[in-house]
Amino acid sequence: YNLSTRVIKDDRPFHPQRLWDICHQYLDQRIYRSKGFFWLASRDKFSLLWNQAAGGINLEIIGSWRSGIIEDENHGLSEIEIKILEEQIDEENRIFGDRHCDITVIGDQSQVDRFTSALKSCFLNDQEIELWKNDYKFDDPWPKNITRLVD
Repeated sequence: YNLSTRVIKDDRPFHPQRLWDICHQYLDQRIYRSKGFFWLASRDKFSLLWNQAAGGINLEIIGSWRSGIIEDENHGLSEIEIKILEEQIDEENRIFGDRHCDITVIGDQSQVDRFTSALKSCFLNDQEIELWKNDYKFDDPWPKNITRLVD
């Protein structure tokens, strides 16, 4: 085996439909392990955990992005709590508050390169980011309660 590791880091969210399609197309092809954190344009308040082994993937909501908490009209936070969160977000120095994607992929080198390239194509492009900023609703085929999805 020619094992390889690639790390994908990007502040942009994944397009939910494109990510769905890529996962179902590639995950059974010598991608041995991948793990990390990410966000979907359709679920921008939630920090999601990506945990994949062989052909199965487990995606879970593990919390809320601080940016998402502040943007929620019903956050119930005091002015001091909001200020603390805003300072923490500013320290991140990211494009979308504290939101980001960070996924490590391990597998056969040729497949890892193909899969990471395909994953990168799932990030929103500039035009889609503008749509997202204007509250565009992206098609989202993922189950409402994200859990184990592909076996």
